Amino acid sequence: MTGSLQDVCQRLGLDPSALGRCTDLTPDTGEVTPGVCFIAVHGSRHDGHLLIGEALRRGATSVICDRARLSDVRTRNSPLPTGVALWPVDDSRVVERELAAAFFGHPSRDLRLTGITGTNGKTTSSMLIAALEGALERRTAVVNTLGVLVDGVRRQFDRALPPPAALQRFLRDRRDDGHAGVVLECSSWALQMERTTGVSFDRVLLTRLSRDHLDVHPDMESYARAKWRLVTQLADDGKPGAHLSLAADFPVPGSLPRGLPCLRFSLSDPAADLSARPLALSSTGSRFELLFHGQPAGQIHTNLPGMHNIENILGVLGLYPELVQAQSRGENTILSGDLFSALSVDGRLEPVPHPRGVFVYVDYAHTPDALETVLRTLASLHGDRLFTVFGCGGDRDREKRPMMGRIAARYSREVFVTSDNPRSEDPQEIIAQIIAGTAEQGARVHAEPDRRAAIALALSRVGPGDVLLVAGKGHETEQVLKDRTLPFRDRTVLQEEIAKC
Repeated sequence: MTGSLQDVCQRLGLDPSALGRCTDLTPDTGEVTPGVCFIAVHGSRHDGHLLIGEALRRGATSVICDRARLSDVRTRNSPLPTGVALWPVDDSRVVERELAAAFFGHPSRDLRLTGITGTNGKTTSSMLIAALEGALERRTAVVNTLGVLVDGVRRQFDRALPPPAALQRFLRDRRDDGHAGVVLECSSWALQMERTTGVSFDRVLLTRLSRDHLDVHPDMESYARAKWRLVTQLADDGKPGAHLSLAADFPVPGSLPRGLPCLRFSLSDPAADLSARPLALSSTGSRFELLFHGQPAGQIHTNLPGMHNIENILGVLGLYPELVQAQSRGENTILSGDLFSALSVDGRLEPVPHPRGVFVYVDYAHTPDALETVLRTLASLHGDRLFTVFGCGGDRDREKRPMMGRIAARYSREVFVTSDNPRSEDPQEIIAQIIAGTAEQGARVHAEPDRRAAIALALSRVGPGDVLLVAGKGHETEQVLKDRTLPFRDRTVLQEEIAKC
């Protein structure tokens, strides 16, 4: 993983000279062009061993496959085109991870790599880092849940964090086109799948941990360990200037790696290195006093509302100890200006205009902690006239459904329980599980599986001064059903339904 292409190939039993002549490396037949090495990987949706024939027709000159499938591969693709090298390995998925960085020339060694993980706040934090890096005149690309942001242009990966070959190719392209750094949002699933293998990080931000992805991880301890992989990787890489920004209440599995500099941040722990004293909170943003080791270090303003966004800023500032130290000495830094005053993050407390004085928001909140944080924020900004539309995803953690129902009903006057992405599950069953948690909370609860109809119903129930939150899908542009995927974006549907009011 850390050696030259020749060293890695010898360890994996591959031909370094033949592989060195390949023009690209990919497990995706759609990316195959003449001269490419195709890795046949058995994934959750497709088995690449069944697509080798297509890869060969597209011009692949080398194929890596699982040794256990070699007989089937040869039978299906006999005879192999002249000059094609077929390399059987024990596990092609492992080989992709271990080979990709060396094949693309270890690009992360020449970039300033920032990794972000945690439960909530990752995407917003990545955009805050991009703003800060831009103010420092360091050209930085971002890979997050919203897509890939390069020089202000956004596009989509198939996954929030792509598999190793695609990720290393992306990093190589950023290095070659002159970028100084890249910010990667890393989910626990991507870390558990070891997609960041071979990525050399300079800095890591670990946000707070709360319940999520327990359909993938057996318990919260396992979930925390999956997140902690990123910290271990940061320490093991040993890049000069490696640094960790850590939420003070993160359940650290064990102890911090020896010698790894770290700043802890918190809104509530006075012993944290970074904390904040709110000065003004409104729906148009916040102003707060930054505290460094308990001492004032200047005021910061942001247009992002809510205490959770102040916490996001603290986490980001924890990556920049030199800036915080200068600020604490009274020096005039980029933090003294309007650095965080003109930010927008799709689907994160995103306002939608309403002509009759209703405060309408779209938010990605899809965990109990996130939903409670957003509802508490809206209550503090607008009062208790809250109306909430939300659902829960199918084929995901079922235990959180009544929890989220209870939270929504506790804060809201009316709750409209609807479909999120039901996937293979019955939407009515998901709704029933959510509603089971709303009992004795006092809210009026409506069940409407059609998400557009639920939004329209909610809009018909609100008036001037009320607050309507549509939660769960945020920036997403599709709704995944059992038998099809539909175009659906909460913001767009809200705009269309508001126009009918």
